[in-house]
Amino acid sequence: MHRWRYLLGAAWLLMIVAIGLFPRLSFGSDQSRAKEIVQQTCVQCHRLEGTADSRFNLKAPDLIWAGSKYQRSWLLRWLTGKEAPLYAKGYRWDLAEVPSKHPMVTESEAVAIADYFAEHNKDPRVTVGAFDLSKVTKFEVAFGGMAYKAHACLGCHVIEENGKLIGGPQSASLVTAGQRYNMDWLFRFGQNPQDFTTHNGEFLADATEPQLRAVIGFLATQGVNDFKYYEPWTSPEFGKASPGRGKVIYKEYCAQCHGFTGKGDGPAASGIEPKPAIHANIAFDQLPVENVYNMINHGGAAMGKSANMPYWDLTIGQQGVADVMAYLKATFKGPR
Repeated sequence: MHRWRYLLGAAWLLMIVAIGLFPRLSFGSDQSRAKEIVQQTCVQCHRLEGTADSRFNLKAPDLIWAGSKYQRSWLLRWLTGKEAPLYAKGYRWDLAEVPSKHPMVTESEAVAIADYFAEHNKDPRVTVGAFDLSKVTKFEVAFGGMAYKAHACLGCHVIEENGKLIGGPQSASLVTAGQRYNMDWLFRFGQNPQDFTTHNGEFLADATEPQLRAVIGFLATQGVNDFKYYEPWTSPEFGKASPGRGKVIYKEYCAQCHGFTGKGDGPAASGIEPKPAIHANIAFDQLPVENVYNMINHGGAAMGKSANMPYWDLTIGQQGVADVMAYLKATFKGPR
């Protein structure tokens, strides 16, 4: 009896050791199954290699860059049939008016396929960290929504706005874009869509990089109800803001319109309409910090004010904005 207990214990010990030494045995099996599904089933409709081509030459979206394009959690839901169709009229809208049902796989197969894409279908053109999702502000999302419409994206893609779906259903729905896309990939796509798909309606907009970043920020919130917005005035730059440095920047950049003492009498003021704001009459310590930040950082036009007020962030940077705000707050208290 003792001998059998000894042998049984030894067998368990060997099994535990084997699992510890060869943890990838089951993973290898899963990867073999994933490779089989991808290379035998997925390729019936999707391309796994190659370069940009017209949708009219394809059957389904390319998976050449799938490892960089999709968020893993969304991809698992899509593969297991838990996501709605992306193309209201089908990917080939010239051939069909209804979306075809995508084949489903098991949870374990979906995990293996996602792992396979992450290992074999990364896009070298996509720079990891190119788009910092943690630095997206509420104002930029609002501005991005306006830029999205201004650059005609609404003509082909559906989005959600105020609880309603709006936009043309000709191309992929972007209602849940914030759950679906890796924003580094989407940012690279936005720089030149025709690097990924050609001659089928993809629009090459003349958006500036700040506009593009705002649009990507806007799309990052689609389908994400608990999106956490960045508040720049809580950043380290504002924690070390200096009124002294702000005074120098004010003299170099702001005084040309607003005057050295904030009376709106700078040398440029006489030739522009509407006239610059008279800072001496404003109690900056009483204003919402968000409003002051957005006016300086994004400019007058973005705030529905005069376009003569530039957007200064690209010129003086976040530390400069923080320093100027500290100077305004310390210096101008309004009429006394």
